[in-house]
Amino acid sequence: MRTDTDAGYVALKKGVAMIDRPGRTLLRLSGKDPVGMLNAILTNEVPKEPNLGVYAALLNPKGRIQTDLRILKSEGNVFVDAEPEGALAATEILGRYAPFSRVKVENLSEGDEPWRILGLYGPRATKLLGDLQLAEHESKELEIGGAALLAAGVAVPVAGLDLIGPLNVLDAARDHLLDLGAVPASSDAYETARIETGIPRFGADITTDNFLGETGILDRAVSFKKGCYPGQETVARMYYRGHPNKLLHRLVIDGPLPSPGAEITQDGKTVGRITSIAPLPLHGRTLALGYLSRNTKEDIPLRAGEAAILPALP
Repeated sequence: MRTDTDAGYVALKKGVAMIDRPGRTLLRLSGKDPVGMLNAILTNEVPKEPNLGVYAALLNPKGRIQTDLRILKSEGNVFVDAEPEGALAATEILGRYAPFSRVKVENLSEGDEPWRILGLYGPRATKLLGDLQLAEHESKELEIGGAALLAAGVAVPVAGLDLIGPLNVLDAARDHLLDLGAVPASSDAYETARIETGIPRFGADITTDNFLGETGILDRAVSFKKGCYPGQETVARMYYRGHPNKLLHRLVIDGPLPSPGAEITQDGKTVGRITSIAPLPLHGRTLALGYLSRNTKEDIPLRAGEAAILPALP
């Protein structure tokens, strides 16, 4: 039986899917030098160009992840986009540094006119808006059906655009996008694409117990050429000299579905845990993300409860 998730997944892969991204926190930074403040505390370098952003993380002094972030810039404003589970840490850490840098931090997700994100994803997403081409984390102000919004380029888990602005403005744009052929899709379809492509999510696959080197986001979230930031020594030491004790992997589940958090065992010993699970529409299999110990053997089967756990092919 075809489900809404199936239809949304097909639109993500072959057309253009329109997906609400509820719960994400949007902060706006303004003042003397918000980019300079961010570059003193983020793992990645915020570009100098006015409309280019970056993906990064905030760490504690011991190198553990406090949250991941997307930084966007437009018309002199700097925007910080965080997962719901990372919102409190982002707000507290940025608020702690802001007074010393003469930076103002506003939470746009609250108040009478809250800001939200509406995703437009899939191979036809940019063509829907006149072949608008934006690099990942590049932003541009535009009008959609008379509604003024900020558009940001997205590359993972599916290429497309995030449309950002006040909720009432997004609602006006939504009707216009439906008329142009966008297919409404659920967050489940987005989650399936995320897990399929191996993109971890803070609050599910990444927690405050994790080091960057364990999570698979090191290449996307870290610049090894930038100045100092909290936790930098741990990141560099693990990257250049050591090996993390565990790594996040893409997995296939064959059998009864375990729950996220279920232990992965090998020869009766716990060697990891499942963090995210997604039945893959149209393919008849279930994918997962999960951590495996560096001591896991390649020639001994893995299990999670009654299910066999297999490595996912690239």
